[in-house]
Amino acid sequence: MRHLKNVQQQIIRKFFMLFGSLKNNAPEKIINIRFYTNFNICNYSCPYCIAGQNDKQNMTTRWDSANLDQIIQNLTYLPYKINVRIGVKGEFFLSKKLTEGTRLLSLADNVHSVNLITNLSFSYKQYENFLHGFDHSKTSIVASYHPSEIKDKEKWIQVACHIKKRYDFAVVLVGYPPFIKDLLKIKKELTGYGIEVFVQGFIGNYNGREYPGAYTVEEKKLLRKVFYSRHDYEFFAESKKPGLCNAGYRSFYVDMTGMVRPCGMGALSPVIGNLLSNPEIKPWDGPRPCMYDACLCDTENINTVIFEQHYRQTGINQHKYIYRFKNEAEKFPQMDEWKINY
Repeated sequence: MRHLKNVQQQIIRKFFMLFGSLKNNAPEKIINIRFYTNFNICNYSCPYCIAGQNDKQNMTTRWDSANLDQIIQNLTYLPYKINVRIGVKGEFFLSKKLTEGTRLLSLADNVHSVNLITNLSFSYKQYENFLHGFDHSKTSIVASYHPSEIKDKEKWIQVACHIKKRYDFAVVLVGYPPFIKDLLKIKKELTGYGIEVFVQGFIGNYNGREYPGAYTVEEKKLLRKVFYSRHDYEFFAESKKPGLCNAGYRSFYVDMTGMVRPCGMGALSPVIGNLLSNPEIKPWDGPRPCMYDACLCDTENINTVIFEQHYRQTGINQHKYIYRFKNEAEKFPQMDEWKINY
């Protein structure tokens, strides 16, 4: 019976992929989907947690395990190749349901990659069990490094080194004001193990000041040394206005009700599909101007046209990329990413 069900699902998937590609004139390039599940159980209590900051804009919905299965199934029916970033408000691997659903995504024909995030609080053996059955070639992992919560730093790094051998792996730090002075030291230590590190700007209130807009000149100088790129610095430290964006064209945001919007930055985003009802998205015909003053999500602002013009990704991990003109800049220093108009 299980084999028959799998065959039936493959037939349905192929039908929707063919029908959808004819009907929607789907973009040829791989599209990015940020699936925000709002799973909020966590084994850490970080004082600076930035997950779910858009709740105040009434964009997110409650975790719903029943909806999860249907949305994941319809994601696999979409008529184009997709990169899926699974968003959580807690620790991803505390949900067996979410882990199993993402495993199925990794095995789907139309899924190019799945991007997961974890606080890396489990042993390597536990991660092997969690990730059993995943297509490892299509699975990338980001580990969030939390100085206030990690009890055994050496053990944490050891697990990170094991995981990076099998997966496209990176580590994220948060630009929380009390930690800024230590970020460069942490980054140097991790990169010494061959681990790529990027920094997410802090979003929230600290000492009565709203960040990231409240970063001081001195804090920005320190952050400039640790940010992964000029792009990250401009968007997270300087709150750059996004401009033209591929949101709604080649990138989409999906919530737990199945609602599909161009992005997850706020309630201005129109609904352009519902993956709880059917596997159909109505993409726009090209990039459009961003309606917001800033884009503070690391998974969202890589969809801006300015990012696409200046950077290219190096693998399936959405957080790893290089400056397109790096080689030219070696010959002509004026082309360095920190010297050009960005």
